[in-house]
Amino acid sequence: MPQLDEDGKLIKGTVAYNIRVGVLMSIYVLYVFYVVGTFIMFLVKARDKHSGLAQRNVRMISFLVVSCFLMGTVGMISTAFWEWPAFLRLWLTNVSYIVMYSTVAVRGFKHIVVSNLHNITNKLASGNNPGFKNMMPTTNDMGFLKQSSRNRNGSQSSIFSNTDFDNNDMGGSDEKKIVRDLDKQVRQASMRLESGPEMKMYKQLQKYTRLQRYTTDRAIMLFVVGHLILALIISLIVNILNPQFSISPMSMECRMIWGFLPLVAVVAIYCVFIMPVVAVKCWKLKDAYGIRNDLFACTLMGWFCLIMNTVWDNVLGRIAFIWSGWFFTWITGVAIHTVAVTIPLLSAIRHSRNVIDRMHGASTLGTSMAAVIAGAGGHDLSKRSEYNAILADPYEYRFFCDFAASCFCSEMTAFIDEYQALKSLTVISLGSEDIWREDVDQLEPNYMSRMATNGADAGIGYLALANRNANPNSKSLRLQTPPTVSILETAKAVYPQYNLNEQTPFPVAAMDKLVAIFSVFVNSSSYTAVSLPSGMVLRIREKLGKSELSLTILDEIKEEVLNMLYFDVFTRYSKSK
Repeated sequence: MPQLDEDGKLIKGTVAYNIRVGVLMSIYVLYVFYVVGTFIMFLVKARDKHSGLAQRNVRMISFLVVSCFLMGTVGMISTAFWEWPAFLRLWLTNVSYIVMYSTVAVRGFKHIVVSNLHNITNKLASGNNPGFKNMMPTTNDMGFLKQSSRNRNGSQSSIFSNTDFDNNDMGGSDEKKIVRDLDKQVRQASMRLESGPEMKMYKQLQKYTRLQRYTTDRAIMLFVVGHLILALIISLIVNILNPQFSISPMSMECRMIWGFLPLVAVVAIYCVFIMPVVAVKCWKLKDAYGIRNDLFACTLMGWFCLIMNTVWDNVLGRIAFIWSGWFFTWITGVAIHTVAVTIPLLSAIRHSRNVIDRMHGASTLGTSMAAVIAGAGGHDLSKRSEYNAILADPYEYRFFCDFAASCFCSEMTAFIDEYQALKSLTVISLGSEDIWREDVDQLEPNYMSRMATNGADAGIGYLALANRNANPNSKSLRLQTPPTVSILETAKAVYPQYNLNEQTPFPVAAMDKLVAIFSVFVNSSSYTAVSLPSGMVLRIREKLGKSELSLTILDEIKEEVLNMLYFDVFTRYSKSK
């Protein structure tokens, strides 16, 4: 019995045909287990905040996995069977290709916006950047204080009632209003700078802040679902107009004729115009999670699939009868799933193991003031000591901040920068508020004016703080404390003559800076908001409600941020060196 027909195809029912079908379908079954298994593991692992998988946008990865699986299904079934329902092949092909390309494109767009926002924020957040404080809202700019900051009770009350800590706002706010408010905030900040290099950065920040409204989960879902509806409409029109793809009577054989031309047109628009622009925009961006490389691989595989399918079935006619070009569709589906799911999953598992090992051997991140002054632990080669050394070294810390921006964590290092600036401003300002001093009667007459003059540079980050003693001939003690040392500890060391404790409130001169930190890094409406546990937010809310703005109110947030930076960002940073 002949095995091949006149076109060179295996005849259905022959031994060779059955073996071919059996082998290919066995591979397909393994492919199903591979896709389902790795995707479930990806979803489970993405719930681990240290894995880094959440930064890939799990919802978009889900769309990509489904579309690639449909591509692989069409490719493998079309390779194994010469005849199967043409309308089903049309629908699955249109849906899988259009959803896949639209998902990769929108992921690339979001990566461009998010990466640039973090990179610009990192540059502006430098403690040595004179323009950063112009971006930070004040009690007057943001409307967080209804009364003058000199009225301590009034200022605390209105902080609580105008941020997300308000009971009326805890249920959520209108997304468009938030974006408009952020855009207005950035516009006001940029107007404060008349000239200089900061102006360009503020304009870029304003641009990407506006684009953020198109990267929300809702906007992305609408974009992808819109493409899905487009694919269904195209398929329905082809079903109606072309009998070869009709549902009834059902056609079992189709060729690459005009029924697939609408799909080819949509894919060509993405391959020729959209994806090259996205690739160029992503080229200079760096991220610690490999998202850029993932997008490049998906784009290249999309081009590969389009070219190979077209050439194989339309140029290599007789060879295509022996082995279908649809096989390259399956290869593309497997490759994209591997680079988008499997490789990141394996990397996340290794990273999580390293984080767990460090957590098991963790000790307190805090450094005692005595140890800082004495320089103890400077030669300790442990990871935690290395981390503390980076925090204490302004030069090395800027490299760490750049890497944190590539981890999309610039808001954390920006918070640390502002905490340090607040520490400097607070210690300087405490010298002019004598209500906490125990030696008020012993102060020299020009003490207050001298403290006001010395406080002029209080906005500089990593300030070398000076302890001004009542005796003008005494030698002042100069300290440079890292973020691991709290504001209260630093103030106690600089001013041992003060009666400072955990109930000591912030001085009036530091109130605007404190309000700015709450509004920019704690208020969830801000794009630079730090992700904090809900329990911590509730405790802060309670303190604000009771008007308790003590020197320790930010310590819990600071420790949480330092822990997140250590267990996640520093773990990646130490590997990259």
